[in-house]
Order: sequence, then structure tokens, then C-alpha cells
Amino acid sequence: MPKDNVLNVLQQSDEKHSRFLQAWKRGVDFLGPRFFGPETPQTANQKDDLRPLKVVVDAAFADESEGEEQFLAAMVSFYDPAWGEELANRIECHKSLCGLTFDLDHECTEIVSELLLNYEGW
Repeated sequence: MPKDNVLNVLQQSDEKHSRFLQAWKRGVDFLGPRFFGPETPQTANQKDDLRPLKVVVDAAFADESEGEEQFLAAMVSFYDPAWGEELANRIECHKSLCGLTFDLDHECTEIVSELLLNYEGW
């Protein structure tokens, strides 16, 4: 691969990391920082600073509105697809990307779209 292409890929990767983190922070702000940690959206410098907190998510999941459950399950699936699937199985929706996102409001749909566009694995 020519040197210019390698540099372009590295720049794109840095941009994707940044865009993913910014979208992730928006999602954390929307759902509430209590579900994520150990940092806050204001102090986090990388996605691992805002991992979904399994004990907190599992305990409070059923108390969320249907849309928040769907959005939280979608967010968790970026971190841990199997856990996201477990959460999706606990709610009334089609167990697919479209099923989890069909009823989301515009803001949440934009966040999930940005996460998808910039996801490079956790």
C-alpha cells in the first residue's frame, strides 16, 4: 500500500475514533451517565471510560420506557453484542437492528447511525 494511502487510513481511523466517541457521549448523556462509567461524558477521553455498567443496566433496565430500553439495548450491543441481545430479548420488539431502532426518536436514530458509521469494534 502506498505511503499516502496508509496515512489516509490512519487519519480516517483517528477521525472515526473521535466521531464514535462523540456519538457515544451523546448517547450516554441521553440515557443518563449512571448506566456508564467509570468516567462521565465530560471527563472521558476514550470509549472505555464510558463502558456500560452491567449491574446497573441489568437492575434498572425494566424501569426504563420502551424507547429507552430499545436505545439502551442498541447502545450496549456495540460494547457487547451478546449482552445487547439478552437485553433485546427482555423487551417487546423485533430482535434486529431495525426492530431495536424503528421506534426511536430522531436524536437517538442519529446517534445509532453515527455509531454504526464509525464503529471499529470495542
